[in-house]
Amino acid sequence: MSLSLRYAARSHVGLIRDGNEDSGYASSRLLVIADGMGGQAAGEIASAVAVQTLAELDSPHTTGLSGDPVRDLDDRVKLANTKIRAIIAQQPELEGMGTTCTALFLAGGSHFAFAHIGDSRAYRLRGGVLEQISTDHTWVQRLIDEGQITPDEAERHPQRSLLMRALGTTAEVDLDLTVLDLQAGDRYLLCSDGLSGFVPFNTLASTLTGYGDPHHAAETLIQHALRGGGADNITCIVADAFEQAPQGSRPPSQAETQYLELPVVVGAAAENQANLPSYSESTGQPGANPADPNATGMMNAGAILAAGENQSPAQPDAPVLPAPSVTGDTAEMEAVAGDEPEARRRKRWVKPAIVGGTCVVLLAAAAAGGYYYTQQQYYVGADGNGHVAIYQGVDYSLAGIKLSHVYTSAMVTVAGLPTSEQAKVDDSITATSLTDAKTIVSTLSVMESECAAIAATPTLTASSSPTATASPSASSTPHSTGTSTAKATDKASTTAAGKATASASAHSSSSATTSASPTAAPTPSVSPSSSVSSGNTVLGQLTADCPGSTG
Repeated sequence: MSLSLRYAARSHVGLIRDGNEDSGYASSRLLVIADGMGGQAAGEIASAVAVQTLAELDSPHTTGLSGDPVRDLDDRVKLANTKIRAIIAQQPELEGMGTTCTALFLAGGSHFAFAHIGDSRAYRLRGGVLEQISTDHTWVQRLIDEGQITPDEAERHPQRSLLMRALGTTAEVDLDLTVLDLQAGDRYLLCSDGLSGFVPFNTLASTLTGYGDPHHAAETLIQHALRGGGADNITCIVADAFEQAPQGSRPPSQAETQYLELPVVVGAAAENQANLPSYSESTGQPGANPADPNATGMMNAGAILAAGENQSPAQPDAPVLPAPSVTGDTAEMEAVAGDEPEARRRKRWVKPAIVGGTCVVLLAAAAAGGYYYTQQQYYVGADGNGHVAIYQGVDYSLAGIKLSHVYTSAMVTVAGLPTSEQAKVDDSITATSLTDAKTIVSTLSVMESECAAIAATPTLTASSSPTATASPSASSTPHSTGTSTAKATDKASTTAAGKATASASAHSSSSATTSASPTAAPTPSVSPSSSVSSGNTVLGQLTADCPGSTG
């Protein structure tokens, strides 16, 4: 009896992201998940290149395979890294893009060759027990391994998304590569962190055990991730191993009902085929092998995946299903894993000699990979010249290397902000994206403008006497501005809410008469009750918190 896979693949852009940087591929003998990183640096290209390159393992037209599934999978992952590096060399603006890659390749019908790099995950359900068979290549996982934090603490760690290994970030690949035994009845889940990061382990286990059909299991997992927040792209593959009767043992009436080997492609690899760059000669590029005919182009991978767009699934020789929609198409196919084409014996390229090199080299490569990932993170802080700035990277130094730099400085002075916001800017405000960072800066700009308006109000209505009473109509800050600030401030997590009760109590009893500061005579301070309507609590709190205010 030969083992075969029954599978379903599903990808969803999520509830927040504008595009899908995940890619997935599933067939009777090959499962691949790739989670692209890079954002503006085209992570979707990196993940699509990885999936397309590994998909060539399924093509009968791919030459140079050794016949050893472990070696061939290893070579393909490293070739994907070479191609990504070649794209970056040709288009320097894409520096920083990369991808995770987790793959299972059926070896001899009873084993899987398993390759893994990054933080996408692979799980195995056997005998009703779910276990994670991959190890996250992240900073927090290293801290867990060293006993510095617990798994629960890792879930809340500010650097929990910091990758230490990925394809495309370095010329050499530090890959986890092993062989796993395969049994009939096993169920495998491959997923991006958009699923594992938002669905608890117990929910994964109950879903995989509760749904016998891979299609329903994959769909339910996606829905769980969306209900959990859906803040990232979500991609998963659910595959079941089962025994398939040999072709010769079937009754004549069933001889023609063979399962068709129809791979399924989801996510960026399905959506961005037309946008993938072509490859020029890559001789001399990092990791390139001039003797490798595939090092200079997508070769068969693009044709394999593109074929699905123009061929009907009814055609017996169609290598790929029509590309599924990124918003919800799923597929479940069955195929015989034992009917593999005869392997080509010509060696395509020699594995790099430094695989298995010294720990120093591996750690350096991992650190470099992690650095590239940090450059896709953003936060808001002070630029050293008294202005608010958006920083690219994380507010952290590793081995003496600062992992951030000023992305852009804003025309917002730190000194002009409410004192509570000054403290937050000095400590840095973490943003979920560049857009979020810009929103935070916009909110701070509104606060600075309001503080400036509040400080200027007494000069318009008060006498030159140190004791001044401002007319309620003199307030130039409309209530609509206060409402807008409250909403924007809530989104950016920059409110001074912690002071709300005490401030409101103190200001409600404060006098409208204050002592003039000898150093700020042109713009004397004023109590909130004399400049802001008592109904506008947010602006009342802001007034007391502005530079130069009393209360």
